[in-house]
Amino acid sequence: MLHQPTKFALAVSFLTAILVANMSGPQYVYPAFGTSLTTKFNWSALENSLVSTASFVGVSFSGPLCAWMVEYLGIRGTLRVSGVLAFAGPFLLAQTYAGRLPSHFVLCAIYLACLGISGAAAYLCALDSQSHNFKAYRGMSMGLTSASLGLCGVVFSQVNDHFFSKDDGEGAYGLLLFMSIAMAGGMAIGAFILGPLAPPSDNDDDVPPNKNHHLKDDEEEQQPLLQDQQLAIGNNNHQHYVDDFLDDDTTLDQQSIAARSDISTESRELSSLEFFLHPAGFALFVALFVVLGLGYVYLASVGQILLSLPAAGSASPQHLRNVHVSVFSLANCSARAAFGTLSDLLKRHWGVHRLWMFVGATVGILFNMIYLITFVNTADDLLPVTVAMAVMYGTVFGVAPAATTEFGTQAFARNWGWLLYAPAFGSQIFNILFGALYDREAQRQGTHLCHGPSCFRQTYIVGIGCALSCIAVLTWAIIKLRLYQTSR
Repeated sequence: MLHQPTKFALAVSFLTAILVANMSGPQYVYPAFGTSLTTKFNWSALENSLVSTASFVGVSFSGPLCAWMVEYLGIRGTLRVSGVLAFAGPFLLAQTYAGRLPSHFVLCAIYLACLGISGAAAYLCALDSQSHNFKAYRGMSMGLTSASLGLCGVVFSQVNDHFFSKDDGEGAYGLLLFMSIAMAGGMAIGAFILGPLAPPSDNDDDVPPNKNHHLKDDEEEQQPLLQDQQLAIGNNNHQHYVDDFLDDDTTLDQQSIAARSDISTESRELSSLEFFLHPAGFALFVALFVVLGLGYVYLASVGQILLSLPAAGSASPQHLRNVHVSVFSLANCSARAAFGTLSDLLKRHWGVHRLWMFVGATVGILFNMIYLITFVNTADDLLPVTVAMAVMYGTVFGVAPAATTEFGTQAFARNWGWLLYAPAFGSQIFNILFGALYDREAQRQGTHLCHGPSCFRQTYIVGIGCALSCIAVLTWAIIKLRLYQTSR
């Protein structure tokens, strides 16, 4: 266990957080074995949609529960609970696949939801540890942690492709057992290492003079820009900073200054309902609902989309699914790291607020869906869509944690937990829509397996409308908070 914030301790803590995050993304692994479950148990498209989103729903709807565990059990206690759930979920699913347990799709969804809860709690512990230990360039450290989460899919899909790619039914069983051991083991390691390396008071009064420039960077990074700008704009456009109340003939009395200071301090921490009523908080919720909801539905249903499209060559469907899952994970990972760091640079050097990153991601996913429903007719045409979808998905997930800290680092775990309801609702709604429209088109064709682009076209037409609405909400928030004006 590490206690002092030495360079070695910080490095070990950072690498352990990366490892824990990498073992915390079961929602990105489902496509590697999900089609095998559907084929073995003969689920309909709607039943498969409900099961395929179960891990993501577990991740997202458990946000407040995970935040509560982090606050009351601590990072290490939460990781111990996560390890138990991470082992139980895929182990029970493996026994179901082997025929030792009932195979009803609701039970399978429950196992995957438990796995999702474990992943969400472990990932939150990794993020919380990074937010305490790496105050400067928080967007970079949290973006890299988020990127490691995105790599979970490529790690397990490649393990599946090289060691468990059997067609006799043993492949999926072996992968699920491997997941239960690997994920639980990674979280167990984190339970011995992760956590704050120094109490907050260490940074308050006794900082040597030669570290003032580091303090300035830390304070700038922790400064909740949204609240300060809201304070500057004020109610009825009459609130201004304290200096604006001074004129040539009068001096602001000490009581007014103190009252003003109290307002500023109180506005720095927003959580729960206040967070969602803030224009930027509401815009964040809508962006996560639309972009992450549509992005995850694409990942969860890419196996069905590939089966509905004609493919050239002799590659097996399992290999094609593994390729797309790996490509999605790599692009997702790269986008989280790159755009999380870019949001830091834009904010520090040019005063561009992070909310603009969500505008770019939403515009990107809008054009990607237009391309998907217009030009994709074969399985070979789908690879650019997978890359673009993953980049937009990764951008939002990579920047969102750092944007959430601007409402206050002490309220981060609580706000992030509630904010995860957005992709939970989004993924479930869009996945049910995809399954229902897929089944309807299959019935119209008179087959169980739908064929052609018409199987998914209507879902993404609805997605285009949602993306346009999201852009409108983000634009409203930017205008409301005057974020079109740079702060430099």
